[in-house]
Amino acid sequence: MGSVRDRTDVRGDGPGADDWRPVDPDVSLDGAPDAGRRPPLDIVVAVLAGGCLGGYARYAVTTGWPSAPTAFPTATLVVNLAGAFVLAALMVVLRHSRLHRHVRPLVGTGFCGALTTFSSVVVGTDELLAHGRATTAAAYLLATIAGGLAAAAAGFAVTRAAYRAFGRAAAW
Repeated sequence: MGSVRDRTDVRGDGPGADDWRPVDPDVSLDGAPDAGRRPPLDIVVAVLAGGCLGGYARYAVTTGWPSAPTAFPTATLVVNLAGAFVLAALMVVLRHSRLHRHVRPLVGTGFCGALTTFSSVVVGTDELLAHGRATTAAAYLLATIAGGLAAAAAGFAVTRAAYRAFGRAAAW
């Protein structure tokens, strides 16, 4: 986790502010470039492990809930929306607690990154278009984009409400 300076909210209200916009602890706030900086091996391994779990979860859901090339790809939509929710919830948890430094790369970058892939959306849309299902393809794209934003907003709202209701006891 970054320093207190890294955890201040973007409005400048200070470290204790209840801001829904977390600051990335890996980004320099003073604008200094991070060129040439390599991530530590333990962080790379955390991303790898999370990616394996997220990729397996996507595989399990999409093979257990297959859809025909002409049907709406519901399984892919569900995992993408779930990933948006989890990632937003994680950002709130990280903003309000001091979890181990591997949680963000493991869950956020690795797991959610492998669970939610835009390439799957593109492939699903391409398959629908190739089979003459332009309306379904457009609905799928709209559901993915609007649903992803709604799922992320819900993730923020639910997790922030949990922190308000339960305080530090809600910190996982």
